Amino acid sequence: SEVLTAWLQQSIRHDYQEAYGSLREFLVNTGRRKFLVPLYQELLNTGQLQRAQDIYADARPNYHFVSTNTLDPMLEYTSPAPMAE
Repeated sequence: SEVLTAWLQQSIRHDYQEAYGSLREFLVNTGRRKFLVPLYQELLNTGQLQRAQDIYADARPNYHFVSTNTLDPMLEYTSPAPMAE
């Protein structure tokens, strides 16, 4: 995972479009904060907040509390309003 994370960071940095499918899959299926934070941070550093938020919305239910506790403020996440009964 370390090598893939490094490759995905470079792919984001250089806007390698072909890697974004792999990036999404990795972020949705990986829950370790040590891999998540650098990738989301790279998305933010390259002006891709909306892409990061879109992926995060799909991936967040798979993440441990420790990860969401770090990523929620980083990605300006607000939980959806509860549905009225």
